Amino acid sequence: MSTMNIIKSLYQSFKKAFIDNENVQGLKKKYPYSFNFIKLRLDRTKFSGLPLTILSAIFLYALLLFFGSIGDYMFSDIITEADVRVNTLLYAFRNAGAIKTFLWITLLGESPTIIVFALVTSALLYLTHKKWQVVTLWLTIIGSEGFTFMAKLIFQRPRPLNAVFLEDSNSFPSGHSTIAVAFYGFLAYLVFKKLKNKILRVLTVLITILIILSIGFSRLYLGVHYVSDVWTGYLVGFLWLIIGIGLTELKSSEQQNNSFVQNIATKHPKIIIGGLVSLAIIFYISYGFTYHPKLILKSSATIEMTVEATNIFRDFNLPRYTETLVGGKQEPISLIITANDDTTVINNFKKAGWTLADKVNLNSILETIKYSIYNHQYDTAPMTPSFWNKQIHDLGFEKSTETKSVRQRHHARFWKTNFKTVGGDNIYVGTASLDVGIKWFITHRINPDIDTERDLLFNDLQKTGSVANFEKLKLVSPILGQNFIGDPFFTDGVAYFLNFSR
Repeated sequence: MSTMNIIKSLYQSFKKAFIDNENVQGLKKKYPYSFNFIKLRLDRTKFSGLPLTILSAIFLYALLLFFGSIGDYMFSDIITEADVRVNTLLYAFRNAGAIKTFLWITLLGESPTIIVFALVTSALLYLTHKKWQVVTLWLTIIGSEGFTFMAKLIFQRPRPLNAVFLEDSNSFPSGHSTIAVAFYGFLAYLVFKKLKNKILRVLTVLITILIILSIGFSRLYLGVHYVSDVWTGYLVGFLWLIIGIGLTELKSSEQQNNSFVQNIATKHPKIIIGGLVSLAIIFYISYGFTYHPKLILKSSATIEMTVEATNIFRDFNLPRYTETLVGGKQEPISLIITANDDTTVINNFKKAGWTLADKVNLNSILETIKYSIYNHQYDTAPMTPSFWNKQIHDLGFEKSTETKSVRQRHHARFWKTNFKTVGGDNIYVGTASLDVGIKWFITHRINPDIDTERDLLFNDLQKTGSVANFEKLKLVSPILGQNFIGDPFFTDGVAYFLNFSR
């Protein structure tokens, strides 16, 4: 006897023993209406029984998640801090090719696309006498979009500053994410219910999930939404999807119709189906080629300082530590550099034997994985993005060790601040550490003695003769800490201030 058969046999035995128990029978006679209500709710033969009970429980759980998401947005600093940093992180990965790709994906959630796709679906449903499903389809669409519109008016969250193009509406929650779940989820439900082949059913679910996730991620990549916007939009869409499915099933259980696919195939020429589907595809492609959102031009203006560069942390209350994704403290800033421009910084580091790291992208990540597997040298390997003042580091430098391996290297990250010295030089802040191994084939494990690396970098730069003057600053108190992957570090809290000569 298989394990499942044993479990089913035990379940049936316990169920019979429970029902036949004299105390249970006594309660059943005393409260007949309550027991009858429970019996109806657990009836597997009707949708209004166990299926509706399960669907209601799922709806209630999703509703609680929705209210929790609103609470997180309004009262959780961790969520809002993570939102900003994820937005900044994805901004660092942007390139022209990927932006074009994700613009095409985000079009799947645009109102014109949804309206045309919904009209085509409605026509197919109407031709097969599924008039009630036309009603529930549009109820799901209009209900989810109307709910999102009202939520945007209530919360009025501004769009992220790193957006690729201008959006007129507020940010929270994401309308594209809402309609992705509500509309494409409803389409998947219609197809899934009529398909008999299990493999096709699974493929339908997987493709739908891929479409929904892609639309949500496109909004993040294009910088028009935060993570919490997308997540909350998914929940809103899911709530209305459950409502649409529930109303459809309640009506269907009262009046069964023939198969959706069979009706079309037997009663209407295939040319009608092909024509309607082709119409939707042609519209989507045409819309994509004519879709030109208003791009946002980012300002490169900086704020000129009227104080000494060594006082920027005191006078402007800037963070003295690098940050994790949710805003936790990491290594403190250990180097402050003033230089005419990025080229001056890069050239001086090159003189000191430090190379500029590659930008983080898919190709450089794959290269890092390959070189780490074979334990070969990769002189310009990219660095795991790190945050300071909610921004990703602008410049990364590295120097190989005696091992000549990508797994070990001296490395330093620098952020270009929005401040200038009185003399017009840019101000950069940075950290340095020694990578001693690879974690997960992507990020590095650091040596805890980050002060030695700070001193090493300072000495290398000083040997070039490019340092006009320097001084040591007590930036923070001595500290024992951990970075975002849990690697420990210790430091005396001293930072070097270096002024590169012009």
